[in-house]
Amino acid sequence: MRVGVDIDGVLADSISLWVHEMNRFFNKNKRIEDVHLFDIIQTFGITVDDLKKFIEQRGRFLMSAPCPVRGAAYYLSRIKEHHDIFIITARKETYKQETQDWLQRHNIPYDRLLLLGTYAKKEACLENGLSVMVEDTLEVARELSAAGIPVILMDAPYNRGNLPELICRKHSWFEIYQTLVEEPLQATVSCFSGNSGFGKTVIESL
Repeated sequence: MRVGVDIDGVLADSISLWVHEMNRFFNKNKRIEDVHLFDIIQTFGITVDDLKKFIEQRGRFLMSAPCPVRGAAYYLSRIKEHHDIFIITARKETYKQETQDWLQRHNIPYDRLLLLGTYAKKEACLENGLSVMVEDTLEVARELSAAGIPVILMDAPYNRGNLPELICRKHSWFEIYQTLVEEPLQATVSCFSGNSGFGKTVIESL
């Protein structure tokens, strides 16, 4: 089975670092609970040019410095024993070297790395025949699920709310590992209740 995995907010604890750095840069006092990735300009009360200036100055640091999410390297390594790993990120090709270095430094295994430069991941997921995507951005998850791609949503303060069919919320990499490897039939049936297609895909791929 081909498993897609996002980086920021899924493998890397990037969002807390972004909030910290933006608070310092713009002299704000926002919490991660206040932040919504698709309206970060409004959240911080800044302009597009302000955000561009921030990224120009701090972008490479932000791609290189985040800590890995707890359990990410260990459990993804175990998942890779059974499935192919496609890392699909909205990061730009500009940050390819920083991204590769970060993945290597933290022992994150993968078969292919795709830096899209956009949050529109549907075409990349379909073109690469992904069976499931591990994601943290709710808007991305909804787009993928609408296209028939199941999504495991890594729980975060900024993605709470009711989930449509084909999106399953998990709270840790251990839970993600359980869903994809440890008990694939039982876990996927309970995770994506009401949708037999994903369970069938998983079973056929094992």
